[in-house]
Amino acid sequence: MRRWVALPALVSSLAAGVAAGTPAGACPLPPVAGEHRVTQGALELAWRAEPERLAVGQPFSLEVRLCPAAARFVQVDATMPEHRHGMNYRPSVQPLGPGRWRAEGLLWHMAGRWELAFEVESGGERTWLKYPLMLR
Repeated sequence: MRRWVALPALVSSLAAGVAAGTPAGACPLPPVAGEHRVTQGALELAWRAEPERLAVGQPFSLEVRLCPAAARFVQVDATMPEHRHGMNYRPSVQPLGPGRWRAEGLLWHMAGRWELAFEVESGGERTWLKYPLMLR
């Protein structure tokens, strides 16, 4: 079963620092500078881009953290709702450790309103979490 989740257009960056002694994959996820959050029910996903400043025509990657620990990050995609198309590239996803992944091979090919869509599997169900952003 797939569900699309609409989220607010702007989510502020979180305060810097990681809580000392918090194990990887623990919930709630401790804040890290430059991260953005997507939550739905018990699912919490935090992501940050590398490089942090996103620009048209510049490749970027995402570091993703997810909890609960039993949840799995499946894939990421991006679309432009007004134009009804997505990215020209299919990113790859590699696990980095418990509750952590890296998605590489993303590239915005035009400015405008985009929605990052994260597919997550938890409890036998797949859910898409969306994060809207404006690229200038």
